[in-house]
Amino acid sequence: MKTLTVTVLALLFAAAVNAQDLGTIEPVVKGQIGTMLTKYYGIKDALVASNAENASVSAGELVTTLEALDDSKMTGPQKAQWEKLRALIRTDAVHINRNKEIGHQRDHMMKLSNNVYALVANFKANTAEAYLHYCPMKKASWLSDSKEVKNPYYGSKMLKCGSVKATLAKN
Repeated sequence: MKTLTVTVLALLFAAAVNAQDLGTIEPVVKGQIGTMLTKYYGIKDALVASNAENASVSAGELVTTLEALDDSKMTGPQKAQWEKLRALIRTDAVHINRNKEIGHQRDHMMKLSNNVYALVANFKANTAEAYLHYCPMKKASWLSDSKEVKNPYYGSKMLKCGSVKATLAKN
């Protein structure tokens, strides 16, 4: 079991750690991506509360924020990384937005979380500490603005299942 956990975490971190050096990120870009992180937290919180309707609304807000991002202040490598992650994040956010079945939303939350983590870590876009939590029962991670574990994959059924695996320092 420990080997599986280490393998899963290694895969999660690979997306952020193995990315090319993106150089200096413009503050306006960091701010826009930080806004996306806030919208992601709304989805996470709605899933913690097992509220499919609120998760859908928050996912719609994330899609709107994604589509409004102005990439004109990005360098070529930054745009390439952004476009790759934007497409992946958009796919899962759209699924969460359009589907009101909580299980389906939670399935997409797994991939969404991995890609939002990669985006925030690569662009150093969190203005406050962000915590990477991991649920061994679901074998999935999520980001939170709190160290306190509140599991979006099981809600009240297993609210405290998980632990903090990493902290993204405030940038």
